[in-house]
Amino acid sequence: MSAQLEVLGEILARLIRDKEKFEKLLENPVDAHSDECARQALAGTELLIADVHVQIYKLSADDREAAPGSEPDSPPPATWFRIIE
Repeated sequence: MSAQLEVLGEILARLIRDKEKFEKLLENPVDAHSDECARQALAGTELLIADVHVQIYKLSADDREAAPGSEPDSPPPATWFRIIE
């Protein structure tokens, strides 16, 4: 499962970079159409980021349940959020 978490971390890193790019586009809009396109892209990217976070949490929860001695209510380990740049 760590390979899946690593891939999700890479996807998350890319989505965060895209989100930052769209936010910069909104700072200096060219015209109304491009501004609206950037807003829609930003909203979609934020939804994808939230979905990736959910997937990471689910995989982390599965890892905790599979690990002996882990507590089910404990937060995910710090390594789950490893972003590979």
